[in-house]
Amino acid sequence: MSRILVIEDDDFERELMSTTLENSGYEVTVAADGVRGYDTALFVKPDLIVTDIGMPAADGIHVVRRVRDTESLKKTPILVTTAFGDGCATFSLQLGANAFEPKPIDPQSLLATARRLLAERETMKAA
Repeated sequence: MSRILVIEDDDFERELMSTTLENSGYEVTVAADGVRGYDTALFVKPDLIVTDIGMPAADGIHVVRRVRDTESLKKTPILVTTAFGDGCATFSLQLGANAFEPKPIDPQSLLATARRLLAERETMKAA
C-alpha cells in the first residue's frame, strides 16, 4: 500500500484529498502546514507528497525546496496544489515538484495524477 502525505491548511480541501485517496486504497497522513508537513515526511517517508502552495508557517515552495535538499526524501514525487494560478505552479515545477493540480481540487484529477506519479516512482525504482 502506497503512503501519501497531504500537506494542506484548508480543512475542507485536506479532508477532500485525504478521503479521495484513502477511498482508493492509499494510506494517507495529513499535516496542516509546511513545517509539520516536512517533519512528518521525515518520519513517515511517504511514497508521494501532495502539498498546497499557500500556507502559513512554511508554504509549499518551502516544502519542495526542503524535500529536494534532503537525501532521504529527494526522490519522493511531489504534487503541488494551488489556487494562485499557473505562474506559481510553473515556479514550483522549476524547483522540483513533479506535477500540479489547480484548486478547487477535482477528486478524479487528483487521483489520476497521484496514480501516475506513484506508477512513475515504481518504474524508476525498478530501473
